[in-house]
Amino acid sequence: MKFFVTGRSSNYNRVIEAFDKIEASGNEVTLRWTDFPMIKPYSENSEKAGEYSIQQLKGIAEADVFILFAHEDGTGVFTEFGAALIMEMLNKKLKIFAIGNDDVKGKAMFHFHPIIQWRSSVDEIISEVTK
Repeated sequence: MKFFVTGRSSNYNRVIEAFDKIEASGNEVTLRWTDFPMIKPYSENSEKAGEYSIQQLKGIAEADVFILFAHEDGTGVFTEFGAALIMEMLNKKLKIFAIGNDDVKGKAMFHFHPIIQWRSSVDEIISEVTK
């Protein structure tokens, strides 16, 4: 299966660990966005920001499984989350999972979308989708 994983840039280590677990299980990561150099502030790197945003959305479009490391804030995460919801609505049959503690659940209205499946770990998700 093909996975897209997102989270705040402050969670790079968790996202990289997820990438490694997914690949170790014989699955594929559609985009290792953590390999991109940091380009903040985006306004000073607008060309690269545009390039990266296209690659991110392509990575979501190619995925069978979308994993969100939920956090109470984070602008890019919510953009990607919204893109995943749209893909599912357009009959992509994308499986959408979120990982986060109870303090994070419900911080965004879309956390309650019926397609979202909350799980406690990447391992749990991999096991569930690769049965």
